[in-house]
Order: sequence, then structure tokens, then C-alpha cells
Amino acid sequence: MTDHVIKLEVMKAVKIITNAYTLIVSFLVIMISGQHVGGFYVIYLLLALPHFAMHSILAITGIVLLLLIYHNKKNNASIKKSLLNIIAVLLLLCSIFFFFDNDDEHYNYGTFYQLIPQLTLILFGSISLVFILKNIFDIYKISRKNL
Repeated sequence: MTDHVIKLEVMKAVKIITNAYTLIVSFLVIMISGQHVGGFYVIYLLLALPHFAMHSILAITGIVLLLLIYHNKKNNASIKKSLLNIIAVLLLLCSIFFFFDNDDEHYNYGTFYQLIPQLTLILFGSISLVFILKNIFDIYKISRKNL
């Protein structure tokens, strides 16, 4: 394989990883392990939404923001779009933080000790990191182009 082909394959992989839907799906399928029952994070979000729990509101806001930005094709590459993407990811990360921080009885802390839940958290964390770094790089590229 030539360097050009490898570069194209890496660019394809980054494009898939930094897609808003990839990020959202990796967020919703985080496995939560409770003392008696576990499940995907989306279940916990939907159960908490009628109670206006902070983690649920943050998650829904982040997801809606990501979808609105992704489907807004007017300003394809802008600093505003990249900043809003970063804010949306930070909302998703805050959602997970508040979910575990408000767990006073440590009911869901099995998530940190079991392999599959850990892997789903690591997957989401990795995708989030790449997503944030890509948006920071986009901001840098756009600001350099405008100089």
C-alpha cells in the first residue's frame, strides 16, 4: 500500500469516528451495571427524563445539539459549528459525570469494575476525544485560513 492509500483509509476512519451519529450511538449504548439490574444508558436517560434529572436533560440537550449541527448544511465549516460540537460533547460527558456523581448509594458503580461496561465507557471516551480533537483542529484550520 502506498502512503496515499493509507492516508485515504485513515481519513475515512476519522470521518466515521467523528460522525455525530457514531458519537450518539456510542453514548446511548454505554452499559450501566447496577447491583441487581443493568442496561444501556439510554434506558436510564429515558426513565429519568420525566423527573427532569440533570443527567437526562444534559444528555438530551447534547444529543439534540449534535443532530441540529449535523443536519444544518448551511455553514459546513465554521468556527461556530466546531465550538457547538465541542459544547455538545461536553454536555454528554457532564451527563455521565452527574449520573455517577448523584449515585449516593453507589448502586451503579459496578460499571467501573466489570469488563463490558468499562469497554463501552472507554469506547465512548475515545470517540469523544477524537471528536473534540477534530473540532479543535477544524477551528485552527479555519482561523489560519481567515488570517
